[in-house]
Amino acid sequence: MPTRSTSAIFSSLLQPSPITISIVNIVLLVILGWLDYITGDYSLIIFYLIPVSLAAWHVSRGGGAFFCLLAFITRLTADGAGTSFSFSYSPLHYWNVFVEFVFLLIMSFLVAALKRHLHAERSLASSDPLTGLLNRHAFFESAAHELHRSRQSRQPVSIACIDLNNFKEINNRFGHKTGDGLLVEVAGTIRATTRGSDLHARFGSDEFVVLMPDTDSTTALPLIETLHHQLQQAMAHKDWPVGFTIGAVTSLHDLPTIGEFVHRAEELARTAKGRETDGIAHVVV
Repeated sequence: MPTRSTSAIFSSLLQPSPITISIVNIVLLVILGWLDYITGDYSLIIFYLIPVSLAAWHVSRGGGAFFCLLAFITRLTADGAGTSFSFSYSPLHYWNVFVEFVFLLIMSFLVAALKRHLHAERSLASSDPLTGLLNRHAFFESAAHELHRSRQSRQPVSIACIDLNNFKEINNRFGHKTGDGLLVEVAGTIRATTRGSDLHARFGSDEFVVLMPDTDSTTALPLIETLHHQLQQAMAHKDWPVGFTIGAVTSLHDLPTIGEFVHRAEELARTAKGRETDGIAHVVV
């Protein structure tokens, strides 16, 4: 039976599932309710922020609101079970509990909004703003991780550099707005044609790269040929006179660094493009 890697274990600890968070939160609420019961009318509102914040961050905004409600019920239940403090039955006390509930609800919404904001910032930092594909920096970071994993598992990896032919002519004849639309179309075709495990990025104005983990030459070449055909079909459908040259490299054993890998694919595409060919150049190393 295969064992989980250390990185996978740490990843699961840093990104627990919503079910795990919900179970932990319920246990925390039980403990807090018991502490509320034995301490009487002392407010433990600051500690109720823990399960509420965990739910808002790791589950959802609605999950945070749900645990706010559970915290409110827990506080009322603890108050109802206690008899040591007569003040706990006064309307003012229950008003305070309600205010605490509103406070928790606001904090849960703030935590959820903070997560959405950070996620959006991270997405902007790692994505090409026009096509939504990975940018160069994010691709190198993710691809380096994939190559490291492939080295450990001794699996082949393939990479394809896609170079557009006559793209400048589109900008000159139809304008940059049409050129941007063409790039979005190319990115959508790449995303739709490649597999979910593949990494795709936009490197330059007319250059795209696809990394295919766990892919040998017998698998990579048909995928690349299909991608090339789909790209040609997309351009023909829009009546755009643009072709594609793809330089592809498959590494079977001693995987190079990601920089070397990309450079070799770019050289293949550049050489083929220099011969004014519109096709695929593929090597196995």
